[in-house]
Amino acid sequence: MNNSILRQVTDIQVQADRLIKEKVSLEQIEQFGQYSDEIKTFLLNHIEDEFILNYINEIPNLDLSTESKTTGIIDLLAMFFGGIGGSYYREKRKIDSAKESIKDIRNKYASSEFMLKNYFG
Repeated sequence: MNNSILRQVTDIQVQADRLIKEKVSLEQIEQFGQYSDEIKTFLLNHIEDEFILNYINEIPNLDLSTESKTTGIIDLLAMFFGGIGGSYYREKRKIDSAKESIKDIRNKYASSEFMLKNYFG
């Protein structure tokens, strides 16, 4: 089990790098978020060290419904004129915003990997 979870922590970092660098869909990002939540839940249920638990709790959840908020005039115009262009623009903004969250998730897993190796080792 120890090697398996460490492999998954490494795997999620690799997946995060791929999502950040490549052109991806919202569905791929959503799947990544679910995978991250599963790993996080597993770790929270199987780790007893309070310091590591606190750090794992800091791994953000990837919630696509809150990733893109309309704030600027361009956002408002895209919503007003709608259509394919507006829809594409909103999806791109959501993906770009999600990629920023994915960077945070990747960094948290990278930092926790060292602690987990010591914990399981």
